[in-house]
Amino acid sequence: MRRSNIVVGALVAVAVVSLKATQPVVQLRDQPASTRPAVSPVDDFILVDDMLLLPEQLGLGDRFRTQAFVIDYRQRLGAWDTGVIPYEIAEGFTAAQRDRILASLERWTQVAPIVFVPRTTQSAYLTITRDTATATQPSACFSAVGQARRGIVVRTNLGDTCSNSAHTVAHELGHALGLFHEHQRADRNDYLSIDFSNVQENAVGNFNLITGIPLIGPYDFDSIMHYTRSTFAIDSSKPTLIPHAPYQRFSTTMGTLPEPSSSDHEVVAFLYNAQLRESTIRTPTEAVRTTFDRAELLLAMERLHAFYMSRYGLQRPQGLSIDGRPDFLGIAQWIFDVYLAARSGGYSAEGAFDIVIAAITRSDEWRQKNPGRAALTPAAFTPFISFSRDEFLDVLNRLDAFYRAPEGLQRRDGLSISGGPDFLGIAAWIFDVYLNQRLSGGSPNAAWAATENSIRATDEWRRKH
Repeated sequence: MRRSNIVVGALVAVAVVSLKATQPVVQLRDQPASTRPAVSPVDDFILVDDMLLLPEQLGLGDRFRTQAFVIDYRQRLGAWDTGVIPYEIAEGFTAAQRDRILASLERWTQVAPIVFVPRTTQSAYLTITRDTATATQPSACFSAVGQARRGIVVRTNLGDTCSNSAHTVAHELGHALGLFHEHQRADRNDYLSIDFSNVQENAVGNFNLITGIPLIGPYDFDSIMHYTRSTFAIDSSKPTLIPHAPYQRFSTTMGTLPEPSSSDHEVVAFLYNAQLRESTIRTPTEAVRTTFDRAELLLAMERLHAFYMSRYGLQRPQGLSIDGRPDFLGIAQWIFDVYLAARSGGYSAEGAFDIVIAAITRSDEWRQKNPGRAALTPAAFTPFISFSRDEFLDVLNRLDAFYRAPEGLQRRDGLSISGGPDFLGIAAWIFDVYLNQRLSGGSPNAAWAATENSIRATDEWRRKH
């Protein structure tokens, strides 16, 4: 093993400024003003109509009880990180239903720079479930709206007969991608009226207008996210949504088409293409550091894995894997060389990862695969701790070998699970043990010995020995 040093440098003077990102806010304005949507809890989310929203999205508390509730739609507009969406489909769907779901996933990728990948080890992913309606969970068709918070599991439920309808499957997956209902656009009243006298009392709030986010493209009656003419009607023979005179031709077709409209595709493409932009974080915002959190580094590796797969990233279908083996060079190059160095110099987790993305866009590989896109400019940083890529590349390979070895964990695939890198194993042993030992002054050999001893203290190692 090469004996490389981790050097803790002298604190350099840096201009530390407080950067408060401007985040668009979505306000749901009641129609009429005295109503609000009926809500019910689903796991950690709140179910509003067929949309799962996080409590912080809803702005619960006194504000929610006394005025129209507020949704924090975030600067990235609910889009999944780098457009890569790991997914898993629960048991219980018929073969035809599963095929319908997979076809809808594929259809959403036709224009937008998004890719659905079967989940391997990702902690943040889309789970498509088949729970049925209950007294406390009245809707069997619902979905979270985008990835509103990094590192979470996003749920789309297609219970009862929902998965038998191509329209419903595409509609709920549209929510999962970050879309709200078309009929809730702020300019809705310019195109149609709501007959509230014919709306079921507990559904009045489902027709709230959403204000505070930019309108993307013209109003689209053909949108997969539009309601049908008699949705939530007391008398189903009468409409609840009534197009104005110039748009009467849409009265019987709105909300019925089996797949996303061209406008739906363009909106999703706009949301996801907008992610690749210059970072607004250009200077350190935190104190310098010599300690790092496993959960944060686990998320950073998963985000790097996604950008390797991204259609505006490195476009590698296997991400940080090469022929089924972890791409340790990629991890060492970007996580140790750049991310941890920027974090040690005072950049926030978001700012440090923005530097990683920008640095990758300066590489020859990225330029070759993205000829129509402009490279980004990494923010300058002065690391408080200098990391050696060679040392950590060496120790990653040693850990992989120990996972496979007869005297180790005896895992045939080492630091791979289902063809993807075992990021949790890397985070647990490289970051929690080895890195902390080195930062405490231990030599590379002493840090590796501590890592091996920690693995030998686990239940898994004891069971196998």
